[in-house]
Amino acid sequence: MNDRKKYPTQEVEPENFLDNDEVMRLLETCENYEFKQEDYLKLLNCVHCNACGTSEERCQLNSKFLKDGNEIEGLAEMISSFEKYGTPYSTDKMRIRRPEGIPEESKTLYYMGCLSTIRVPRYTDNSLKYLLKQNVDFTILDKEMCCGYPLYVSGAFEEYEKCKKENVEIFKSYEKIICACPACYHVFKAQYQENVDAEISFVVDYLRPADTKKTGQVAVQHLCQLMNRGYPEVTKFVNDVLQESGYEILDVPHWCCGGGIGYMHRLDIIDKIVQKRMGDFNEGDYSTTYCVSCWWILSRFGRKYKIKPKPKDIFELLL
Repeated sequence: MNDRKKYPTQEVEPENFLDNDEVMRLLETCENYEFKQEDYLKLLNCVHCNACGTSEERCQLNSKFLKDGNEIEGLAEMISSFEKYGTPYSTDKMRIRRPEGIPEESKTLYYMGCLSTIRVPRYTDNSLKYLLKQNVDFTILDKEMCCGYPLYVSGAFEEYEKCKKENVEIFKSYEKIICACPACYHVFKAQYQENVDAEISFVVDYLRPADTKKTGQVAVQHLCQLMNRGYPEVTKFVNDVLQESGYEILDVPHWCCGGGIGYMHRLDIIDKIVQKRMGDFNEGDYSTTYCVSCWWILSRFGRKYKIKPKPKDIFELLL
Protein backbone atom coordinates (compact mmCIF):
# COMPACT_ATOMS: atom_id res chain seq x y z
CA MET A 1 0.00 0.00 0.00
CA ASN A 2 3.04 2.29 0.05
CA ASP A 3 2.26 3.57 -3.45
CA ARG A 4 -1.41 4.22 -2.71
CA LYS A 5 -2.67 7.79 -2.36
CA LYS A 6 -3.75 8.95 1.08
CA TYR A 7 -7.02 10.31 -0.29
CA PRO A 8 -9.15 7.46 -1.66
CA THR A 9 -10.95 9.39 -4.40
CA GLN A 10 -7.65 10.82 -5.61
CA GLU A 11 -6.40 7.23 -5.87
CA VAL A 12 -9.30 5.89 -7.93
CA GLU A 13 -10.20 8.96 -10.03
CA PRO A 14 -7.34 11.48 -9.94
CA GLU A 15 -8.58 13.38 -13.00
CA ASN A 16 -11.63 14.56 -11.03
CA PHE A 17 -10.01 15.09 -7.64
CA LEU A 18 -10.12 18.60 -6.14
CA ASP A 19 -7.20 19.25 -3.83
CA ASN A 20 -7.54 21.47 -0.77
CA ASP A 21 -6.20 24.58 -2.48
CA GLU A 22 -8.79 24.23 -5.24
CA VAL A 23 -11.57 23.70 -2.70
CA MET A 24 -10.65 26.81 -0.74
CA ARG A 25 -10.24 28.88 -3.89
CA LEU A 26 -13.72 27.84 -5.07
CA LEU A 27 -15.21 28.79 -1.71
CA GLU A 28 -13.49 32.15 -1.61
CA THR A 29 -14.64 33.06 -5.12
CA CYS A 30 -18.09 31.42 -5.07
CA GLU A 31 -19.88 34.71 -5.80
CA ASN A 32 -18.02 35.03 -9.11
CA TYR A 33 -19.13 31.85 -10.86
CA GLU A 34 -21.94 29.33 -11.26
CA PHE A 35 -21.44 25.58 -11.18
CA LYS A 36 -22.66 23.58 -14.18
CA GLN A 37 -24.11 20.09 -14.10
CA GLU A 38 -20.87 18.62 -15.47
CA ASP A 39 -19.10 19.81 -12.30
CA TYR A 40 -20.91 16.94 -10.54
CA LEU A 41 -18.06 14.56 -11.37
CA LYS A 42 -15.54 16.66 -9.45
CA LEU A 43 -17.67 17.90 -6.57
CA LEU A 44 -19.11 14.48 -5.76
CA ASN A 45 -15.75 12.74 -6.13
CA CYS A 46 -15.57 12.50 -2.33
CA VAL A 47 -16.61 9.97 0.32
CA HIS A 48 -16.08 12.42 3.21
CA CYS A 49 -13.49 10.37 5.06
CA ASN A 50 -11.96 13.78 5.95
CA ALA A 51 -8.40 12.55 5.40
CA CYS A 52 -7.91 15.87 3.57
CA GLY A 53 -9.42 17.88 6.44
CA THR A 54 -11.81 19.76 4.14
CA SER A 55 -14.96 17.64 4.32
CA GLU A 56 -17.02 20.55 5.70
CA GLU A 57 -15.86 22.86 2.93
CA ARG A 58 -16.74 20.27 0.30
CA CYS A 59 -20.26 20.09 1.75
CA GLN A 60 -20.53 23.85 1.28
CA LEU A 61 -19.53 23.48 -2.35
CA ASN A 62 -22.26 20.86 -2.80
CA SER A 63 -24.73 23.37 -1.39
CA LYS A 64 -23.51 25.98 -3.87
CA PHE A 65 -23.87 23.39 -6.67
CA LEU A 66 -27.53 22.88 -5.75
CA LYS A 67 -28.23 26.61 -5.38
CA ASP A 68 -26.88 27.11 -8.89
CA GLY A 69 -29.75 24.97 -10.18
CA ASN A 70 -27.98 21.63 -10.61
CA GLU A 71 -29.04 18.17 -9.52
CA ILE A 72 -27.38 15.49 -7.41
CA GLU A 73 -28.39 12.00 -8.46
CA GLY A 74 -30.78 10.41 -5.97
CA LEU A 75 -31.12 13.51 -3.79
CA ALA A 76 -34.72 14.31 -4.74
CA GLU A 77 -35.76 10.77 -3.83
CA MET A 78 -33.81 11.01 -0.57
CA ILE A 79 -35.51 14.27 0.41
CA SER A 80 -38.90 12.74 -0.42
CA SER A 81 -38.09 9.80 1.87
CA PHE A 82 -37.08 12.17 4.65
CA GLU A 83 -40.36 14.03 4.33
CA LYS A 84 -42.38 10.80 4.48
CA TYR A 85 -40.34 8.63 6.84
CA GLY A 86 -37.65 10.73 8.54
CA THR A 87 -34.94 8.55 6.99
CA PRO A 88 -33.04 8.54 3.69
CA TYR A 89 -34.65 5.18 2.94
CA SER A 90 -38.17 4.54 1.69
CA THR A 91 -39.15 3.14 5.09
CA ASP A 92 -38.84 3.93 8.77
CA LYS A 93 -39.45 0.38 9.94
CA MET A 94 -36.82 -0.76 12.43
CA ARG A 95 -35.61 -4.30 11.76
CA ILE A 96 -33.87 -4.79 15.10
CA ARG A 97 -35.16 -7.22 17.70
CA ARG A 98 -35.45 -5.32 20.96
CA PRO A 99 -33.88 -7.61 23.60
CA GLU A 100 -35.35 -7.99 27.06
CA GLY A 101 -33.81 -5.83 29.74
CA ILE A 102 -33.95 -2.43 28.04
CA PRO A 103 -35.99 -0.11 30.27
CA GLU A 104 -38.74 2.04 28.83
CA GLU A 105 -37.25 5.10 30.54
CA SER A 106 -33.68 6.17 31.22
CA LYS A 107 -31.69 9.39 31.24
CA THR A 108 -29.36 7.77 28.70
CA LEU A 109 -30.51 7.28 25.11
CA TYR A 110 -28.84 4.81 22.77
CA TYR A 111 -29.27 6.49 19.38
CA MET A 112 -28.78 3.79 16.78
CA GLY A 113 -29.30 5.63 13.51
CA CYS A 114 -31.22 4.69 10.38
CA LEU A 115 -28.46 2.66 8.73
CA SER A 116 -28.07 0.67 11.97
CA THR A 117 -31.75 -0.10 12.43
CA ILE A 118 -32.83 -0.54 8.82
CA ARG A 119 -29.86 -1.89 6.84
CA VAL A 120 -27.66 -3.75 9.38
CA PRO A 121 -30.01 -5.00 12.12
CA ARG A 122 -27.81 -7.92 13.21
CA TYR A 123 -24.90 -5.57 13.92
CA THR A 124 -27.22 -3.38 15.98
CA ASP A 125 -28.77 -6.35 17.78
CA ASN A 126 -25.28 -7.38 18.86
CA SER A 127 -24.48 -3.87 20.08
CA LEU A 128 -27.65 -3.83 22.20
CA LYS A 129 -26.81 -7.21 23.72
CA TYR A 130 -23.29 -6.01 24.41
CA LEU A 131 -24.38 -2.85 26.23
CA LEU A 132 -26.80 -4.90 28.34
CA LYS A 133 -24.02 -7.34 29.18
CA GLN A 134 -21.90 -4.40 30.34
CA ASN A 135 -24.78 -3.31 32.61
CA VAL A 136 -25.12 0.02 30.84
CA ASP A 137 -28.37 1.77 31.77
CA PHE A 138 -30.01 3.06 28.60
CA THR A 139 -33.19 3.15 26.61
CA ILE A 140 -34.00 3.36 22.90
CA LEU A 141 -36.66 5.14 20.88
CA ASP A 142 -39.44 3.22 19.17
CA LYS A 143 -38.90 5.49 16.18
CA GLU A 144 -35.86 7.63 15.38
CA MET A 145 -35.42 10.66 13.17
CA CYS A 146 -32.24 10.43 11.07
CA CYS A 147 -29.39 12.66 12.24
CA GLY A 148 -29.48 14.33 8.81
CA TYR A 149 -25.88 13.60 7.82
CA PRO A 150 -26.81 12.25 4.35
CA LEU A 151 -28.58 15.55 3.66
CA TYR A 152 -25.74 17.63 5.07
CA VAL A 153 -22.99 16.07 2.96
CA SER A 154 -25.24 16.45 -0.07
CA GLY A 155 -25.45 20.19 0.55
CA ALA A 156 -29.19 20.10 1.34
CA PHE A 157 -28.69 22.30 4.39
CA GLU A 158 -32.31 23.50 4.70
CA GLU A 159 -33.64 19.94 4.90
CA TYR A 160 -30.83 18.99 7.28
CA GLU A 161 -31.82 21.76 9.68
CA LYS A 162 -35.33 20.28 9.92
CA CYS A 163 -33.86 16.96 11.09
CA LYS A 164 -31.61 18.74 13.52
CA LYS A 165 -34.48 20.76 15.01
CA GLU A 166 -36.60 17.66 15.61
CA ASN A 167 -33.75 15.71 17.19
CA VAL A 168 -32.73 18.60 19.43
CA GLU A 169 -36.23 18.58 20.94
CA ILE A 170 -36.04 14.82 21.53
CA PHE A 171 -32.60 15.04 23.13
CA LYS A 172 -33.79 17.56 25.73
CA SER A 173 -35.23 14.62 27.67
CA TYR A 174 -31.84 12.95 28.14
CA GLU A 175 -28.60 13.56 30.01
CA LYS A 176 -26.46 11.34 27.77
CA ILE A 177 -26.65 10.19 24.15
CA ILE A 178 -24.71 7.08 23.12
CA CYS A 179 -24.25 6.86 19.34
CA ALA A 180 -23.99 3.61 17.39
CA CYS A 181 -22.96 5.40 14.19
CA PRO A 182 -19.81 7.57 13.94
CA ALA A 183 -21.49 9.88 11.42
CA CYS A 184 -24.28 10.58 13.93
CA TYR A 185 -21.66 11.02 16.64
CA HIS A 186 -19.75 13.53 14.52
CA VAL A 187 -22.84 15.54 13.59
CA PHE A 188 -24.14 15.63 17.17
CA LYS A 189 -20.77 16.70 18.58
CA ALA A 190 -19.96 19.23 15.87
CA GLN A 191 -23.36 20.74 15.11
CA TYR A 192 -25.92 19.73 17.74
CA GLN A 193 -23.89 20.19 20.90
CA GLU A 194 -24.46 23.94 21.22
CA ASN A 195 -28.21 23.27 21.37
CA VAL A 196 -28.08 20.06 23.41
CA ASP A 197 -27.05 19.79 27.07
CA ALA A 198 -26.73 16.01 26.97
CA GLU A 199 -23.27 14.42 26.93
CA ILE A 200 -22.54 12.85 23.52
CA SER A 201 -20.56 9.60 23.52
CA PHE A 202 -19.79 6.80 21.08
CA VAL A 203 -20.55 3.13 21.68
CA VAL A 204 -16.88 2.19 21.33
CA ASP A 205 -16.22 3.92 24.67
CA TYR A 206 -18.09 1.05 26.35
CA LEU A 207 -15.94 -1.74 24.93
CA ARG A 208 -14.14 -3.89 27.49
CA PRO A 209 -11.98 -7.03 27.16
CA ALA A 210 -14.07 -10.20 26.87
CA ASP A 211 -14.62 -12.11 30.10
CA THR A 212 -13.83 -15.39 28.34
CA LYS A 213 -10.55 -15.97 26.48
CA LYS A 214 -10.84 -15.55 22.72
CA THR A 215 -8.54 -16.78 19.95
CA GLY A 216 -7.92 -15.93 16.32
CA GLN A 217 -6.26 -13.39 14.06
CA VAL A 218 -8.27 -10.21 13.50
CA ALA A 219 -7.96 -7.61 10.74
CA VAL A 220 -9.57 -4.34 11.86
CA GLN A 221 -11.10 -1.65 9.68
CA HIS A 222 -10.66 1.41 11.85
CA LEU A 223 -12.85 4.47 11.44
CA CYS A 224 -12.03 7.47 9.27
CA GLN A 225 -15.01 9.22 10.85
CA LEU A 226 -13.24 9.12 14.23
CA MET A 227 -9.55 9.08 13.29
CA ASN A 228 -9.83 12.11 11.01
CA ARG A 229 -12.21 14.05 13.25
CA GLY A 230 -10.40 14.41 16.55
CA TYR A 231 -10.41 10.88 18.00
CA PRO A 232 -7.24 9.19 16.62
CA GLU A 233 -6.51 7.38 19.90
CA VAL A 234 -9.53 5.16 19.29
CA THR A 235 -7.44 2.78 17.17
CA LYS A 236 -5.09 1.87 20.02
CA PHE A 237 -8.00 1.55 22.45
CA VAL A 238 -9.87 -0.90 20.22
CA ASN A 239 -6.75 -2.90 19.40
CA ASP A 240 -5.89 -3.14 23.10
CA VAL A 241 -9.39 -4.40 23.97
CA LEU A 242 -9.16 -7.10 21.30
CA GLN A 243 -5.63 -8.11 22.29
CA GLU A 244 -6.53 -8.28 25.98
CA SER A 245 -9.42 -10.53 24.95
CA GLY A 246 -6.93 -12.95 23.37
CA TYR A 247 -7.05 -11.96 19.70
CA GLU A 248 -3.99 -11.33 17.56
CA ILE A 249 -4.26 -8.04 15.66
CA LEU A 250 -3.02 -8.22 12.09
CA ASP A 251 -1.14 -5.29 10.59
CA VAL A 252 -3.53 -3.90 7.99
CA PRO A 253 -2.50 -0.30 7.17
CA HIS A 254 -5.43 2.06 7.49
CA TRP A 255 -7.25 3.20 4.38
CA CYS A 256 -10.85 4.24 3.78
CA CYS A 257 -13.36 1.47 3.05
CA GLY A 258 -15.37 3.78 0.78
CA GLY A 259 -18.45 3.86 2.98
CA GLY A 260 -17.98 7.27 4.61
CA ILE A 261 -21.29 8.63 3.31
CA GLY A 262 -23.05 5.31 3.12
CA TYR A 263 -23.78 4.05 -0.37
CA MET A 264 -25.03 7.06 -2.30
CA HIS A 265 -24.17 9.51 -5.09
CA ARG A 266 -20.95 8.46 -6.91
CA LEU A 267 -21.47 4.72 -6.53
CA ASP A 268 -18.85 4.11 -9.23
CA ILE A 269 -16.25 5.83 -7.06
CA ILE A 270 -17.29 3.94 -3.94
CA ASP A 271 -17.13 0.62 -5.79
CA LYS A 272 -13.57 1.33 -6.95
CA ILE A 273 -12.45 2.22 -3.42
CA VAL A 274 -14.16 -0.84 -1.97
CA GLN A 275 -12.48 -3.16 -4.45
CA LYS A 276 -9.04 -1.83 -3.52
CA ARG A 277 -9.76 -1.98 0.20
CA MET A 278 -11.16 -5.50 0.17
CA GLY A 279 -7.91 -6.60 -1.45
CA ASP A 280 -6.11 -5.56 1.75
CA PHE A 281 -7.98 -8.17 3.81
CA ASN A 282 -6.14 -11.22 2.56
CA GLU A 283 -5.27 -13.08 5.74
CA GLY A 284 -6.48 -13.87 9.24
CA ASP A 285 -9.54 -15.48 10.78
CA TYR A 286 -11.80 -12.45 11.16
CA SER A 287 -12.29 -8.98 9.73
CA THR A 288 -14.08 -6.53 11.99
CA THR A 289 -15.07 -2.94 12.55
CA TYR A 290 -17.06 -0.76 14.93
CA CYS A 291 -18.74 1.46 12.33
CA VAL A 292 -22.12 0.64 10.80
CA SER A 293 -21.08 1.94 7.36
CA CYS A 294 -17.78 0.05 7.42
CA TRP A 295 -19.65 -3.05 8.59
CA TRP A 296 -22.08 -2.79 5.69
CA ILE A 297 -19.09 -2.61 3.33
CA LEU A 298 -17.17 -5.44 5.01
CA SER A 299 -20.11 -7.82 5.25
CA ARG A 300 -21.52 -7.17 1.79
CA PHE A 301 -18.37 -6.76 -0.28
CA GLY A 302 -16.29 -9.17 1.78
CA ARG A 303 -18.55 -11.90 0.43
CA LYS A 304 -18.50 -10.49 -3.08
CA TYR A 305 -14.72 -10.37 -3.26
CA LYS A 306 -14.29 -13.56 -1.20
CA ILE A 307 -11.88 -12.09 1.34
CA LYS A 308 -10.21 -14.71 3.54
CA PRO A 309 -11.09 -13.40 7.05
CA LYS A 310 -14.71 -13.95 8.06
CA PRO A 311 -16.53 -10.67 8.80
CA LYS A 312 -17.65 -10.40 12.44
CA ASP A 313 -18.66 -7.15 14.06
CA ILE A 314 -16.73 -5.98 17.12
CA PHE A 315 -19.58 -6.80 19.51
CA GLU A 316 -19.90 -10.38 18.29
CA LEU A 317 -16.15 -10.84 18.77
CA LEU A 318 -16.38 -9.65 22.39
CA LEU A 319 -19.68 -11.18 23.48
